[in-house]
Amino acid sequence: MMQSATVPAEGAVKGLPEMLGVPMQQIPQCAGCNQHILDKFILKVLDRHWHSSCLKCADCQMQLADRCFSRAGSVYCKEDFFKVPGTKQ
Repeated sequence: MMQSATVPAEGAVKGLPEMLGVPMQQIPQCAGCNQHILDKFILKVLDRHWHSSCLKCADCQMQLADRCFSRAGSVYCKEDFFKVPGTKQ
């Protein structure tokens, strides 16, 4: 009789850093989703690490790819950063 074993997806992800010789504690966590960043690229904005897909404007939620602006610990696209406070467009 043949037995099959399934490995939970989370266990597989946790095993990858160890296979690469990097302890899980050294893998940065994304400030947007709180998951470990195992992507090829890691963004660092406001001394926090981000997945490229998680770095979004705090106002319009547009993904920020090329540049971003910050105010009071939040990141914004250019349009929302320079928008006059208290106005909605």
